[in-house]
Parts: sequence; C-alpha cells; structure tokens
Amino acid sequence: MTQAQVSDSPYAAGEHTVQKELAKLLGPSGILTGDEISHAFTQDWAKDRTGRCMAVIRPATAQDVSQVCRLCAEAGVAIVPQGGHTGLVAGAQHDDTDCIILSTQRLNRICDVDTDNLSCTVEAGVVLETLQATLKEQGQQFGVAIGSQGSAQIGGLISTNAGGVRVLRHGMMGAHVMGLEMVLADGSIVSSISGLHKDNRGPDPLRLAIGGEGAFGIITKACLRISPQWQSAATAYVGCASFGDALAMLRHLRGTAHEVLSAFEVMSAACLPLAKFVDPTLVPPLDAPVHVLVQLGSALDLPLDDMLENALSAALEQGIAADAVVAKSDRQVQRLWALREGLVEGHSRRGYHVRSDVSLRLGQLPDAVSALETMLAAEFPDWIAQSYGHMGDGNLHFNALPLETMVETQAREIGKQIEQRIFDIILERGGSFSAEHGIGRTKAGWFHETMPARHNLLSRIKGAFDPDTMMNPGCLLVREDAKL
Repeated sequence: MTQAQVSDSPYAAGEHTVQKELAKLLGPSGILTGDEISHAFTQDWAKDRTGRCMAVIRPATAQDVSQVCRLCAEAGVAIVPQGGHTGLVAGAQHDDTDCIILSTQRLNRICDVDTDNLSCTVEAGVVLETLQATLKEQGQQFGVAIGSQGSAQIGGLISTNAGGVRVLRHGMMGAHVMGLEMVLADGSIVSSISGLHKDNRGPDPLRLAIGGEGAFGIITKACLRISPQWQSAATAYVGCASFGDALAMLRHLRGTAHEVLSAFEVMSAACLPLAKFVDPTLVPPLDAPVHVLVQLGSALDLPLDDMLENALSAALEQGIAADAVVAKSDRQVQRLWALREGLVEGHSRRGYHVRSDVSLRLGQLPDAVSALETMLAAEFPDWIAQSYGHMGDGNLHFNALPLETMVETQAREIGKQIEQRIFDIILERGGSFSAEHGIGRTKAGWFHETMPARHNLLSRIKGAFDPDTMMNPGCLLVREDAKL
C-alpha cells in the first residue's frame, strides 16, 4: 500500500481508530489491547523473543477473519497470525506495533468426522489433543503426534508443516491435508475443500499455505486424512553403544517390522538429565551411551509385543543393542515417552541454549553427530553437547548448553557462532537447517542467503497473494529493506 493510500484511508488517524473499528466489528471479547495483551501472545514458547503489536484480535468465524483482513488492508496494518504459540522460530513475534496479532483460538470447531471417507474437517484453532480425543471416540486417529499436542493448533501445524514422532510412518503434516480454506490479504475467502481423495482439477494453489507460516494468507479451516485407531501397540526402550548402532537397529527393525514401525527416537545419554527439570522422578530404565525409543502400532489385533521382543532378542545377539526393556503397561509407556518429551521442556527450563533442527539422509546421521560433538568439544569446550531427535526420518536436534554460570548476554553471542558452525557442518553434507520447525523470523536470513532462487520465487508468488506485504511481514521471507 502506498503512502497516499494510507493517508486517504479513514483509519489513517492512528492505531486507536483501527482498534475502535476492530472492537466494533468483533465486540469486546474479540479484541485485546494495552495491558490486556499478556506474554502468552507476545513471547515465544522458548522465551527467546518478545514481539509487539497494537492489538490481539480473536475472530470466531472465517467471515470475521475476512472483515478483519479488509479493514487492516485499508488501514495499512499488518497481520501476524498466531495459533497455539508453540513455534520455535519466532513466526508469531513481530518487532513493531504496526501490526495486529490474529489469534485463531476461537476458530475451534470440529465440523465433521467422516469415517467412511477417512477424513475430518476442522477449523484452524482446534487443538491437536482435542482432535485426537474426538477421533478416538469414533475409532479413528490422526497421524501427527508431537510433544506440544495439548496446545498446538491445526492451523499452526499446517502453517509450519509440523513433523513430530510419527513422520517415518505417516509423513509430515502436509501429507494429511486434503484441502484448505484460507482468507487472503484482501479479505477474499478461498477454499479447496472438497473431501475428495482424488481431485486433479489443476494444482491447488492453497497448498502454498502448508509451511507458508501465514505469509500467503490465514488458514481458517482444513480437511484432513484420518486413519483407524490402533488395536495393538508395543513400545520398547533400547540402549545402544553409538549412533551408528542405533542406525543399525533401525535397519534391523525395518527388516522385521517395517509395516508397523511407528516411531524411532534417539537420545544421547547426556540429554536425559534435562528431563528431571520437568519431573525429578524420571529415570531411564537402562544405562547406555545412546538411548532409543521404539514404537510399533497397527489397526489390526497383532501380537506386537512378541514381534518386538523377538526383534530385540536378535538385535542383542547381533550386538547392535546393548540392553532393552519392553513396556508392559500403559503407565510404563507413558513414563518412557515422558523422558523423550521432558528433555525438550527441560532445555527451556534450564535457560538459554543453542537449539537446532536439522535433517540429513539417514545414513549420514551418525557421522554428522560425531562431527558436531567433536566441533563443540574442540571449539567451544565450555559448552555441553545434546544430540537427540527423530532418527527414523533423519531429523536431528543438536543443542548446546552453556555453563550455568555463564552470563546470558555472553552465551547468546557465542551461541551465534555455534549455530553458524552447526549449519556449516550440516550444509556441507547436503542437509537442511530446518527439518520441522520452519523458517519464521529466526531463520529467514539463512533461507534467503543459502537458497536465493527458492526464496525469490516464493517472494514473487507472495506478491500475487499479498501485494502489499501485509501478511506476517518478515516471517519466512526476508523483507526487501532488510536483506542480507
């Protein structure tokens, strides 16, 4: 929008006029301003970044979102969409007050569950845990599982193309999307939701919103693939001598249980104490340099415990596993997963740390872990290496913890150097610096610098969806006035 257009707008008098119009549009429950805006809206989950805004808008329908977008387009006010606020790359934190945060928390209706069609249609603000509970009542499930499922919303999961612990079985979030409803910057409501599993009437342009982080429009509704609820499951905790042995364990399980292998998580022993920040009673059931969490699941009533025990016995005989425990109750399963999920929150509770979300071809992962840990020990000896992640799909989270006595400002400066070295090592091996967390604002510069052709093509496409750059400016795509 040009300066002349802004000046001609009836809302050009200032943000208070815009707030007044938004309040008139949505009512008092639909807008938060001033001291009503808590850190729950402005601060990211990891407490690394705090954003600013003139107001938080809470629309209840797609029509509300449409009217908000029209009003903001006329007033020249940017829109930052926000879901469950569990992101880790500052996708929902804008630096200036020249924007509103549009929260999707009131867009929370499950519109339908079609068990014959194996699909469901839900609004963007539906919480993943709520969806799973509703589907379970009808003998169904959704294939995405993440640690933050009690807060994460469907719209945000789609916008970041979230991963989680079942990607090796079900794929990323985008693999589950059959169609979308989205509101564009000019307020247009567009939809590709048909409920059809095969609909080849040309490419669906709305799929740009998958991983688009709100840069192309605001997702208000989605049609998703679902699947029958598991009738049988088995979980084991395995100790290995190295990440190389853990990879050999994965190969072994593929040969014996590929069709039912649902999760294969790996953690270095140094990570496990972090789970105690969440629950001091969490203790690993075995001692080993590398810990592996394995899950099998099937919609058929199969003897998966026997299958897993037989596979683990063979792995122990072959020397690729040093020890193993098969969970015998739901309580044991929950405790084992609590270790994996707790170490993530434990990192945050401990304080500032370098956090990465990288991916490689699976066969390269053990070498990359070795290179990263060697680099940290040699170049930053005061820092503690933390290697864990979704080994089943090649996604590694390599974190680095400063000494607890290190001043945070100093740690953050050194942390930038460590992040640079992590990305160097991963990119040298043809990997990605963003596996499942997205780009956000934290990695927008890296995206522009390392993948200029893709970045520039997406910038040109964004111009068709959002010519005035009002939708989540600075997220995913570097702003023209801030390029490296």
